[in-house]
Amino acid sequence: MLVLTSLCFIAMVLFCLAMTKHREQVIVHEVSILAVRFFRPLAWLLLSFTAYLSVELYGWSIGPALLFGALTIAILLLTLLLTYRAKIVPKLAIVMSLMASISIFIS
Repeated sequence: MLVLTSLCFIAMVLFCLAMTKHREQVIVHEVSILAVRFFRPLAWLLLSFTAYLSVELYGWSIGPALLFGALTIAILLLTLLLTYRAKIVPKLAIVMSLMASISIFIS
């Protein structure tokens, strides 16, 4: 479940960075327009990989429910962070990606 939540959080951060308003809120320095154009497709790719991983790990009976639960947790966390501590979102996304990769390799 930690892997699913981490991957969903990273995908939601990429969606957040694809929007100008949130990108200005989260990142201080300017990002190239080429990188911004890849944020949304990369987020959809990561979200579809998370859905595939959820079904592979837990099966069709419980996998989609766990996926939507992890997505809800990730969106709630990102919403609270954008409201109160927007500057730590990129750092937390990096930490969550490291946690997800370590969890994948361990199990």
